[in-house]
Amino acid sequence: MRSTVLAFLLLSARGGVAALAAWLVCRALRRAHAPSRLLCWLWLAVGLRFVLPWGIPLKLPRPESAPLAAAADTVQELGELPLLPPAPAAAAAAAPLPWYARLTPWHALAAVWLVGVLVLAVRGGIGYLKLKRCVALACKTPDGCYGGACVPTPFTLGFVRPRVYLPDSLQGPARQAVLLHEQTHIRRRDPLVKPLFYAVVCLHWFNPLAWLAFRAFEHDMEAACDEAAVQGCTLAERSTYCESLLQFAMQGRPIRAPGSLAFGQGSVKERIVHLLHYRRLGAGALALCAVAVGVSVTACMVRPQVEAPHAAQEPPAATAETAEPTPTPAPTETPAAMPAATLPTLSDAANSPRFVCPVKYKYISRFATEYSHRGDDLCADEGTEIYAAADGVVLTAQEHYSWGNFVEIDHGTDANGLRWVTLYAHMKSCAVQVGQSVTAGQVIGYVGSTGNTTGNACHFEMHVNGTLVEPRYFTAYEGSDAAELTQEKADEILAEAVRNASSDQVTAADGAAALSGVELFTLPVAPPPQVSGYDPENGHPGIDFAAEEGAEVYAVADGIVTTADYDAEKGNYVVLDHGGGLETEYQHLKSSLVSAGQSVVQSQVLGYVGSTGNSTGPHLHFEARQDSAPADLTGTALLAE
Repeated sequence: MRSTVLAFLLLSARGGVAALAAWLVCRALRRAHAPSRLLCWLWLAVGLRFVLPWGIPLKLPRPESAPLAAAADTVQELGELPLLPPAPAAAAAAAPLPWYARLTPWHALAAVWLVGVLVLAVRGGIGYLKLKRCVALACKTPDGCYGGACVPTPFTLGFVRPRVYLPDSLQGPARQAVLLHEQTHIRRRDPLVKPLFYAVVCLHWFNPLAWLAFRAFEHDMEAACDEAAVQGCTLAERSTYCESLLQFAMQGRPIRAPGSLAFGQGSVKERIVHLLHYRRLGAGALALCAVAVGVSVTACMVRPQVEAPHAAQEPPAATAETAEPTPTPAPTETPAAMPAATLPTLSDAANSPRFVCPVKYKYISRFATEYSHRGDDLCADEGTEIYAAADGVVLTAQEHYSWGNFVEIDHGTDANGLRWVTLYAHMKSCAVQVGQSVTAGQVIGYVGSTGNTTGNACHFEMHVNGTLVEPRYFTAYEGSDAAELTQEKADEILAEAVRNASSDQVTAADGAAALSGVELFTLPVAPPPQVSGYDPENGHPGIDFAAEEGAEVYAVADGIVTTADYDAEKGNYVVLDHGGGLETEYQHLKSSLVSAGQSVVQSQVLGYVGSTGNSTGPHLHFEARQDSAPADLTGTALLAE
């Protein structure tokens, strides 16, 4: 949904830029007395720019700056995304989250947009039906129009077979001029074009430049018919026509139904001044104006494209776009071009091997920081194969609201006793199952855009003893995309990994001493994947467990309930005191079954998984505290495989 909303906003932004440019061009052409009919063509091109995601390609040089190049590629890829959501990816081995767990703020934005579209569409439809009902008793006149007491002002009504309605009081030369005005509307298909333009504006109701384009189109459309009505008339006849404009503009509220063209609507002052000063241009001036409009129309339809990176110019592998649609293939063996990789050795950075590159990518959107972009996005065509970076065992293969379809692989421990784990997100579909052994280079899934992403890419993360590291130091990327692993950098990563593994740990022995013989902490929910790890320094002093709404939440050990309450941030939550200064807390519960002061035993049901408080979906946020300081139970049997 995020990619669809962003693609539509980019389409609206392109239309807005075209509308602003067209407005400036029209101002200059009006000063040159260009025919208003030419300006209408320009506004029609702007309307098309609001609804057509493609256009005339215009190649632009690739920026030298890597961040600018990546931003340009992202914008370009957004423009290539379909405005309708893609079909759901193939289901992974694990059960997907329920629909309400996958709702995001982007779904809320889409809902607000849809409500706005429906309100404007219903408002326009009601206005059209009311006007049609008001003139239902109008009778046909000898000149082919419809008139009567129910017709207060001249207008044209209808889409396919429009009718001209004129008041009975309008007679003589003024009637002929006004009739010519309305017949010009019909001849130029304005009764059909205007509602279509209004429909475009309904789709982009949040964009003020779309409304600017619509009002300017209405103005120039009326001005073009005014010019046709007074063509060849004397100044006196023009004055009579202008008096009719002023007369009907002052009679009540203007008619604004999308399917109607009212004679007196628009800025009457501007129309009268324009008519009194209107003159036909010579052939040369008219040709110049036509060329200016033609160039502007072409510019509206241009779609800038940044040159592809050099790596993308190599013959691409067969992808979902170049090959015939086939069912998702079964996992394949290691490709011959990808030898198996061993784990890096931080103690010997100069001779440390590298992981296999998991994707034949076009370009990389780089790891930023642990708090913003936690990995590398390897951008590639949808359906491109994703390979295991090294031998290992699949820990997770399922759907997540942010990562989409993702796979997590445990590669075991290296010579320094450090555990290496890699994660591959936003897959179109997974090709492995939990517990499956994989080899380096084996296909584990296919590039897609599921979850929170702006385009087709594989989000690639790497963890050492739970410490997030930059993949470019350890992966066989192409050329300058890889980074040299210096011994200084390796020592820094090694020290951080060792420090994170040993800090704030509550061992099983500590727990047993404090809990009167309890030797094991049990899981607080049925075995789920770990969604978000323990990270107190960055505002997350607990562990998030994914689980379906209503799943039972268990006490990890014997204790006493000190709190069972509701908080705007935590939702329904329970706090247990296990003695010895150790506390555990269970947040975002759908409901709790215990009360303050109650004694509980290990594995007793405390409540049910929910999404109350500040939560993005059903899950359990679990915290532990030793002497009021955040404690990490991931080093105990609590999270043992």
